[in-house]
Amino acid sequence: MNNEIILDKLTRALEMEEDMAGMLIDICQAESLPPELDLGLRKRIEGILASIKNDTLRHKDAVAKAIKRLK
Repeated sequence: MNNEIILDKLTRALEMEEDMAGMLIDICQAESLPPELDLGLRKRIEGILASIKNDTLRHKDAVAKAIKRLK
């Protein structure tokens, strides 16, 4: 597989991950959660969203570095 194909696949994978993470975060925004939701569960959801955001940023950085090395 040549670098162009790898770069294309990396770029598309990153875009898909960002889209999926964005959708999850939008669905679970604090404003979207029912007001009667237990505080502990609300905090758990917020922690999961923070984890998704951090993972997405870490993956984005890793892919950006891989793309830079391949160019």
